[in-house]
Amino acid sequence: MMTQVHAERQQQLMTGEPRESIWSVSRGVKHVYFALFIGQFTAGTIGMVQPGVASLAALCHDLAALAVTAAALSMVITETGRYLMVLAAAFEEWREKRRLEQIARAVAAETAKWEAWNERRLQAEQRGEPFNEPLPSERSRATEPPQQQA
Repeated sequence: MMTQVHAERQQQLMTGEPRESIWSVSRGVKHVYFALFIGQFTAGTIGMVQPGVASLAALCHDLAALAVTAAALSMVITETGRYLMVLAAAFEEWREKRRLEQIARAVAAETAKWEAWNERRLQAEQRGEPFNEPLPSERSRATEPPQQQA
């Protein structure tokens, strides 16, 4: 069942929400975005500096390219995760709706059994005949497989 928090979050995601500046990352995932960005940028910087630096200009050029790459990759990861959450919420809502439909069909089928049984009982009563047909619930219990006891 979809909770109020899920419904509000899905509404925010679908209608748009306030965004933070860099790469237009939403406020809800900015901490994940920046953690990914810092981790990727730090690892990339260590990887570039460790073998040695030819010149400061080359290092600055490489760091600029690394920053753009880390920012773009961080955005892709966080936004993909965010949209996966929207899909998960939609799937959960679909599953709950399907479960409720199955319950409604089962209740309708059981109601139909009882109504038919009652109709047969009333007809037998009108004819003055004895009616000894078991209740529908007793018949369904008789056809169920026996449950194992623990």
